[in-house]
Amino acid sequence: MVRLREEGRSYEDIARLVGVGTSTVSRIVRHYEKTGSLEPLEAGGGNVSPLRKVESKLKALVYAMPDATVVEMAAALERAEKLATSRSSVQRALTRLGYSRKKRHSSQ
Repeated sequence: MVRLREEGRSYEDIARLVGVGTSTVSRIVRHYEKTGSLEPLEAGGGNVSPLRKVESKLKALVYAMPDATVVEMAAALERAEKLATSRSSVQRALTRLGYSRKKRHSSQ
């Protein structure tokens, strides 16, 4: 793509020849012009959950409160660790740890 662009071809021509979109051609050519390389950039780091630091405490809570809902687990974790969290964050952390949790109380 870079060579074709250096030969004076338009983004549209290159895209048609290679079978990709013009935005892809533009992005690759721009990356090459900026870095001088066609190597991809490193992947971004993303956001790391603050609950990763308290996973051992979460495991202990699961053991101590086996019938707790995710909401109850989140509240207990907030009290124990003095941190703000949400039901969905706790659910994702439990899933990462290999647990499945019920979302409602058992009907008795």
